[in-house]
Amino acid sequence: MRDRLRTAMSHHLGQQLDAVSSQDLTTRVDELTQHNHQLADQIQPTGENTALHARVTELEDDLAAARTSLHLMIRDENLNP
Repeated sequence: MRDRLRTAMSHHLGQQLDAVSSQDLTTRVDELTQHNHQLADQIQPTGENTALHARVTELEDDLAAARTSLHLMIRDENLNP
């Protein structure tokens, strides 16, 4: 009888410890999920920065082409007044 009570008490205590651990794990998973969402939100501006960098490169290329064209026009004008 005493051994049965001891076994039942031990089993019950083990279940309580498992429940506490499960709650702690659930809380930790929620915290990690929230942190993951925050990090994902921080990554989005990086994608925007990449698009802006590509646009700047495109505009620099356009500027270089315009300068080349202007130099050619000035040279042609100086050669044929």
